Amino acid sequence: MLSRVADSIYWMSRYVERAENLARLLLSTQDLLLDAGADGLDEEQFWRPILATTGDEEAYAAVHKKIKGRDVAAFLALRPENPNSILNSIRAARENARTVRDQISDEIWECLNGLRLFVESGEGRSTFRNQNAAFYERVLRRSYQFQGIADSTTPRGEVWHFLRLGTCLERADQMSRLLDTCSAISMEMAPHPQSRPLRWAALLRSCSAWHAFQAHHSKLDPKKIIEYLLLDETFPRSIACCVVELHQTLQRLCGIGSLHHMPAPVRHAGRLRSDLAYTTVEEVLAIGLHEYIDTLQTRLNDIGVSIFQTFVLYADMTPVAEDAAPTQALGAFHAHHDEDAQMQQQQQQQC
Repeated sequence: MLSRVADSIYWMSRYVERAENLARLLLSTQDLLLDAGADGLDEEQFWRPILATTGDEEAYAAVHKKIKGRDVAAFLALRPENPNSILNSIRAARENARTVRDQISDEIWECLNGLRLFVESGEGRSTFRNQNAAFYERVLRRSYQFQGIADSTTPRGEVWHFLRLGTCLERADQMSRLLDTCSAISMEMAPHPQSRPLRWAALLRSCSAWHAFQAHHSKLDPKKIIEYLLLDETFPRSIACCVVELHQTLQRLCGIGSLHHMPAPVRHAGRLRSDLAYTTVEEVLAIGLHEYIDTLQTRLNDIGVSIFQTFVLYADMTPVAEDAAPTQALGAFHAHHDEDAQMQQQQQQQC
């Protein structure tokens, strides 16, 4: 497989997951405002954490002076100038799919192309203006469709592995950002005056964990919620579950190898998997949820960088002796030495 093909498949799945998470976050925040009633009059306390989650506070402030729900939603959903908007994430996913059109099924292509046409169309803009919940749900359904089609039509080879790498890494990163939005909220629950039960409920809904959590716990205990979304390996959107699948997928691509010759992505993911498996929620809270999440995001970024260096920049980083036979990359993945510099530069810009 060409390194540019692997990179495009990886980023295609990441961008779809990014758009899905943002749509779910906006939808759950809208529901939270309705549940909050009179407290929802202070919009900033609800929408500022959303901007912090996506890292768009400065970009939004350059366009709008005040934080208003309608402006934030439009900025994050359909603003062409915002590179993290749902619109641009879907555009990027579709463009990456276009470059690997011969590697993915027709059904995957039709799903992504149809979603891109919808968000760019007058129908999509009209749906967002008049009933934005319907717009978010349309994005969510298409994302679920993408995941189901990919699962049903993709052979369990390299294409599938890079699809899962992108999905799992993006999902873990987005979940860590969602958890961080609640790091400043009191762990006390009602009738404590500082309790915020609606915010914790919204956190569960924003990652589709409301019913799954209730099946295990009858009360909204913040510690249990953090433990479930961070450390529970049975919930498919938890950070621990994503890291487990990430590590297993990297092992299939790279091979395990000895400790001294283990590929960097496998090593980084394995260490994080082990740490999460042997960490308790009490230890996380003793460190501080925000501080722990900061370190976790750095480690997830390190995994992403090592994936790029191993599978995309492998040819550039491997010394090639004159008259040497073609070098085989780790595992089943083959990096091609004859890729031109322009293509590599474009792939770096995508990252």
